[in-house]
Amino acid sequence: MRSLGHGVQVVTSYGTANPDDDNLGRGSRVQRIVDRWDWRILLSLPRLAIRQAWDVAHIQYQPGAYALNGAICLLPRFLRRRPTAPAVVTTFHDLAVPYLFPKAGKLRRRFVQDMAQNSDGIIAVSDDSLGQLYGWTAGLGHQIAVAHVPLGNHFDAVPPPEFDRDAWRAERGIGPDAIVLGHLGFVNASKAVDATVAAMAMLVAAGHDAHLLLIGQVASATDPDSGRYLDSLISMIGKLGLTDRVHWTSRVSVPEAVGWLRCVDIMSLPFRDGASLRRTSLIAAWTQGIPVVTTEPSIPVDWLRGSPPVEIAYAPDPQAIAVAIDKLIMSPELRQELQTRGLEFASRFEWPAVVASTLNLYREARQAPARK
Repeated sequence: MRSLGHGVQVVTSYGTANPDDDNLGRGSRVQRIVDRWDWRILLSLPRLAIRQAWDVAHIQYQPGAYALNGAICLLPRFLRRRPTAPAVVTTFHDLAVPYLFPKAGKLRRRFVQDMAQNSDGIIAVSDDSLGQLYGWTAGLGHQIAVAHVPLGNHFDAVPPPEFDRDAWRAERGIGPDAIVLGHLGFVNASKAVDATVAAMAMLVAAGHDAHLLLIGQVASATDPDSGRYLDSLISMIGKLGLTDRVHWTSRVSVPEAVGWLRCVDIMSLPFRDGASLRRTSLIAAWTQGIPVVTTEPSIPVDWLRGSPPVEIAYAPDPQAIAVAIDKLIMSPELRQELQTRGLEFASRFEWPAVVASTLNLYREARQAPARK
């Protein structure tokens, strides 16, 4: 955005940072001014938008990023109350509901719907959300611009200069002929990492020299269930006798993450709710040319039709995952084909295309007719 001459103000939570790092140049900066994302933001952020004369207020919605506080869902409504309000665009990373109060029930879903209906523009990072968003915004008496704009690619990088695939693998006790399965990012129940571990145990029992490499920080500070899931996963690995075959990098830089990704032979990403374009681990794998085993979502999506850039396991369970991985192990030709498809598919996540689509939606949102 800045390279195209646009000013960007990033409003985020309090945190320790070097002020020089927050000055992005060209009239842009990071503003670490929010203590808690509670009901106070409904007064403070509209005032800030007017004072700084924003043209667009772009909200990134994913309830976990706001500690599940429901106030963020009402921000578009409160921004719109100002006579010189900016156009409001909301990116829905998912349609999960916030926490309001005990037994809030259907009201939680209504808050997310209200957020969509009071936005001037809506971005869905995954096309499987489009149907619901179109349904919420139809027949309102005013037009809301809705578009699928994929996530930008954070892993279009190169490894550190000292990277050597065989040497990095050897440091972990992984031989050059071993099959390394990969996982990137936090672990939790929705990602079925336990099913990957159990599948690897089956592959080892069948005679494959298989290892699992978990890249990056694995426990989320904003998800208490993540820590509990990690504890159970470590216990499971020990009981299956796989401790020496499971390798953890801990938190690493993007170039280091790319290096470790290039040490992987097959990414095992059997999401319990199915593959989605909101999953950065999928984007990272495609960008680095790694064959992917994943699961099909319950809602059909266009990108999985024909010759998809993934191998589908019929269910997020160990047997299905082991069968899909074994199929790739036994067919270098299929792995090469998936690598080619993935690299081609990754082009849609390149930043110039993402920025162009986002700016186009901004223009549509700013031209939206006044609401009745």
